[in-house]
Amino acid sequence: MRLWTLFHGCRRTLPQVARNSKAPFSSFVFSEENFRDPKLPSGLHVLDVPLTLATEESLRGYGHIIQSRDERTVENQNFEIVKWPALGHRQLDPGTGDEAGTVEGEFRVYWENNKYFGENLAVSTTNNVYLDGLGGKPEDIVGSTDTNHIYLWMSDYHPDGAQMFWSESNVPFVVCLGESKYGDDIKPEFMRAFYVPKGVGVYIHPGTWHNGVYVSQTNSPSLFLTRQGRVHARISASWATEFNTLLRVPLSLES
Repeated sequence: MRLWTLFHGCRRTLPQVARNSKAPFSSFVFSEENFRDPKLPSGLHVLDVPLTLATEESLRGYGHIIQSRDERTVENQNFEIVKWPALGHRQLDPGTGDEAGTVEGEFRVYWENNKYFGENLAVSTTNNVYLDGLGGKPEDIVGSTDTNHIYLWMSDYHPDGAQMFWSESNVPFVVCLGESKYGDDIKPEFMRAFYVPKGVGVYIHPGTWHNGVYVSQTNSPSLFLTRQGRVHARISASWATEFNTLLRVPLSLES
């Protein structure tokens, strides 16, 4: 089945990857309770994710740098919303299937007791507070002094639309992304981190693996504006459960 997006007033396909029945899909349930306290095991493997300065060139295939909070909107016809999939051989009528548009609001992030939390106030769900990362391995978190990295245990993607983040606190931040071409067969080694300087934001394509936005402990708490598809479908992968792995992501280019 093909999914269609509206972008600059034209259609394009969202890349699809066939499911591999042997892939270690997660038995972890991303419920409201589990997302806030996933009870991660000790002994997880740590994979270092390379960090690159976010530019139009480096983000090719993932998304774009944005110069203002309102640069990409449905009204400007440059914010991607995925067409609702047709169930049979009949096609959607013209001008239908993508009319829900976007929703936007505050995205709050903060460090607390060496844990990193995100709260998405743009979406209409109580499953909107996330343990986005850690300041070290679960067994070392109490005594960890590593303030230069965040350890990620999961990522997700939105099949229904794009998402953008703009720092209302005017601070630099990091995103960790995987291209949509990998689909549900994403692996930890496919992920890449990007450092977004202060004064600009980031826009990511539908289906792009990500999670939240990450700031250093010195810039915590921070407030962001997020804009995304109103449907807010979310598909997640637990690196910890599926691959026995944490992604270690630098929080600055000097790390």
